Formats: sequence, C-alpha cells, structure tokens
Amino acid sequence: MVLFFYATLNIIALFLFIKYKKRGFHILEIFVYWMVGSYLFQNFSAICYMNYKTLIIPDKFSIELAHFLNRIVLFPLLMVTFLHFFLIISTLSKKLLLIIGFILLLVGMEWLANLLGVLIHVHWVIWWSFAFWLVALLFLIVFMRFFRKFLFKGGLNF
Repeated sequence: MVLFFYATLNIIALFLFIKYKKRGFHILEIFVYWMVGSYLFQNFSAICYMNYKTLIIPDKFSIELAHFLNRIVLFPLLMVTFLHFFLIISTLSKKLLLIIGFILLLVGMEWLANLLGVLIHVHWVIWWSFAFWLVALLFLIVFMRFFRKFLFKGGLNF
C-alpha cells in the first residue's frame, strides 16, 4: 500500500513537472540539478542511516523500493522545481517565501515518510530536518548560479 502511494505520487509529480515546465532550464541543467539533488538526499539518508543510526529504513522490499523512488525521483524533482521557480521569481521577498515554502514541503515529505514507516527517525530533533533542507536548497542555488555561468558563458576565468 505504501509503495503504491509513493509510486503514484512520484508518477504524478513527474507528469506535472514535464507538463508544466515551460521555460527556464536547458535539458542539461535539469539533468545536472536532478543528479545534485539526488546526491544530496542520498548522502543525507545514507549518513544518517549507516553512520549515525538516526534513520531506519525497514528491511522490507516494498518499503525499500518506496524509499528508493523518493531518493531518485521525488526529492530531486522537488529540488529542481524549486530552482525553476527561484529563477522565475524576481523579488527577494518572494524568493524568501519560496525557500520557506519548499523547506516546509520537503520537511513535510520527510516526516510523511516517517509516519508511513518508510524513513523512520530515531532520536531525531525536528530542527535537523529544517537545517538540512535550508542548507541543501541554499547549496543548490549557489551551484545553479555557478553552473549557469559556466554553461552559458563557456567557462570561468579564475
């Protein structure tokens, strides 16, 4: 049941992203930002799961597959969508609201996974989730600016 829920959620999110992405990113950018977002979330879950033992992924194939789908599709897709909207929005106040909104969304998705038994938090303090997503989104913004400069100007002069 949980796997069906997350598979459906991932398919809907992917379909909406493909359908409504009108402008903004080159296809290479989408791929690179997707990979960076996936790398960030996978390292977050791997470090907390293997090193600190603060996250538990139950040893059940359907739950592991649901977590895999989230790591590979849903969370990176949300991060790319965040960057897409960040490019479109022009005022600083709206960008700050966007950052806050996506942090709340990502933390909510993380804790939904906790409630559904996909990614169980052990001895976890809620502000760690907020701090991780804030750092991850800010890192993605800085990375996007660097990558766009490199991609569209043909290189960087150090």
